[in-house]
Amino acid sequence: MNMIMHVLPLLVFTTFAGLAAGAYVVDALCGGLRVSGSNSSASDERRRAWLFPLVCLVLLGVGLCGTLAHLGQPLRFANGMANPGSMIAQEAYWSIAFGIVIVVDVAFAKAKGASPRPVRWVGAIAAVGLMIVTGLAYYHSLGLPAWSGAATVPLFVLGDLALGAGLCALLDRGALADGKLACANIAAEIAFAVVLVAFGLHLARIGADMTALLVAAGIVGPLAASVAAGATHAGKLSSQAGAAAVLVLATVGVVLARYAFFAAGMM
Repeated sequence: MNMIMHVLPLLVFTTFAGLAAGAYVVDALCGGLRVSGSNSSASDERRRAWLFPLVCLVLLGVGLCGTLAHLGQPLRFANGMANPGSMIAQEAYWSIAFGIVIVVDVAFAKAKGASPRPVRWVGAIAAVGLMIVTGLAYYHSLGLPAWSGAATVPLFVLGDLALGAGLCALLDRGALADGKLACANIAAEIAFAVVLVAFGLHLARIGADMTALLVAAGIVGPLAASVAAGATHAGKLSSQAGAAAVLVLATVGVVLARYAFFAAGMM
């Protein structure tokens, strides 16, 4: 129980902020979401264009609450911010930059009915920075060999992309049937599966055993989420059910993998 309570704030930050960051990158790579779905009119899409950045802003805010809970005292956060070289400061700076871009995105989308694509591209750049810095924060943790392997940064980046692809699938349910987003989900999950294997091999080399959790993460996430995305594209699942399944399965897979990661470092 103590392990779960200690890991929970880290899971909240990396999962919720990762959902937002990964979604911005996937949106940029896939050319933009149609939030209302494939059967919506252009006017309906314009009225709801603010929904995607608003959801991401809320997710980022929830994630940052997890960081504050992990630190325990606001003063610790202030002290960390005062040291630009610290990884917590780097995470905070990238989170703030990403949040500012999202706020601008929401404002444009609400006022104009659409956000300029360069705003989304800038948001994607800030999102990539946040994902990489988050992974580096654990990679540079001294005295924790489970976290200092080459798979650590890819584990966070590719996990976030798998999360983001699932969120994009839910917000633009028609895109799974169209194929482009289905391919993005499957590609992200396959890449995540590869890094899960690499991380598992690293843990085995240093004598840490998280095989059961990593295998479960691979089955629930990369395997099941990919099957759900493919089934939706093939018309075997409805767009709504398929999108929800992809997001839930991807999220559970990433959470299991990250719990294994945090637990291995705290053993």
